[in-house]
Amino acid sequence: MDKPESLGCKEDIADIAEVLRGQTVLVTGASGFIGARLVERLLLECNAKPRVFLRSYSRAARLARFGIDRFEIVLGSLEDSFAIDAAVAGAAIVFHCAYDPGNPTSNVNGVRAIIDACVKHATKLVHVSTISVYEPLQDGNLDENSPTVRAGLPYSENKLDVEEVVLQAVDKRGLDGVVVMPTIVYGPFCKPWTLSPAKQIASGTVVLPENGEGFCNAVHVDDVCQGMLRSALTPAARGRKYFLSGAEIVTWGAFYKAFSDAVHRPPPSLTSREILERRNSGPISALKLLLGDPKRIIRWRTTRAIAMWAKNNLSPAMKDRVKALYRIYRRVAPDPVYTPDSQQMALFSAKCGVSIARARQELKYNPAVNFEQGISAAAQWAKWALPD
Repeated sequence: MDKPESLGCKEDIADIAEVLRGQTVLVTGASGFIGARLVERLLLECNAKPRVFLRSYSRAARLARFGIDRFEIVLGSLEDSFAIDAAVAGAAIVFHCAYDPGNPTSNVNGVRAIIDACVKHATKLVHVSTISVYEPLQDGNLDENSPTVRAGLPYSENKLDVEEVVLQAVDKRGLDGVVVMPTIVYGPFCKPWTLSPAKQIASGTVVLPENGEGFCNAVHVDDVCQGMLRSALTPAARGRKYFLSGAEIVTWGAFYKAFSDAVHRPPPSLTSREILERRNSGPISALKLLLGDPKRIIRWRTTRAIAMWAKNNLSPAMKDRVKALYRIYRRVAPDPVYTPDSQQMALFSAKCGVSIARARQELKYNPAVNFEQGISAAAQWAKWALPD
């Protein structure tokens, strides 16, 4: 199968693209899903001069296809304040997309260093937060005035810590900063909400609670980039928070069915939350689920910490051995049944509709990728990207 083409969305930023022509724009986390797509749009549609902040040259592989002379690379980590200052100097805008899942302290220290540099060099900062700072989501409407939640979820709490540092700097240090909060972002090169769902559907059975009728506030990555660019170029956005989501609310059942259609596999199994919770609670059922999907063990906090340590400390040869053993096991293991953990259960069950009224009114944000078009293209990309 030929590699699917990305959606073209030039019209959604046609009114602002010229403003960025020739501007030096720094993107941290430019090797990631959102950051890399933002750099692509800055290059291809805005004729800007992207500068990317990366930990190593190897992380520029996706962007290198445009020619390494088209963008500037600054090497460093979130713990390197000198490299951060050098990266920010001379930039008109900083889009902070970087996030280290294995080092919460680094994320907080890193944003402080970025703020220091932005204040010093009078640079606009757009910080990319997440809808997760409101998890567990509640039924009903959600907007930027809703209270954030501290429910002990490590990722959510760390992202909220970072977000609060940014907003405090706006109030107390004169930072020209804005926070954007993407919802469920999907599209080519996305692992959590594109490649992983396709892998699960292709290899086993996905089970969804609430008969798949929970609300998925899906948004295509190109719409997220549009919102990020508009927030950077709107002076009145200083100190504000904006949800970036799609124009339509779809169900989780419809979201996953798009992937089953693409890989020609049965759609997700739909059941009630109560039945699914009972199924997950018994030791025998839990053992069956673990045998089918051993990666479930990483969901436990202790084993997740061990897995992160192994990822950062095992030699390449040892990692290859572990992967080889896992591949051997998969050949004889039962087909996995993918059921949500407690955090996913709440996410997949909630009928929570995210409002983008503030972004529409203040940023002139207008999602350009309808769900049917976007998810179809994303699912086809995932099918292409899946291993044989």
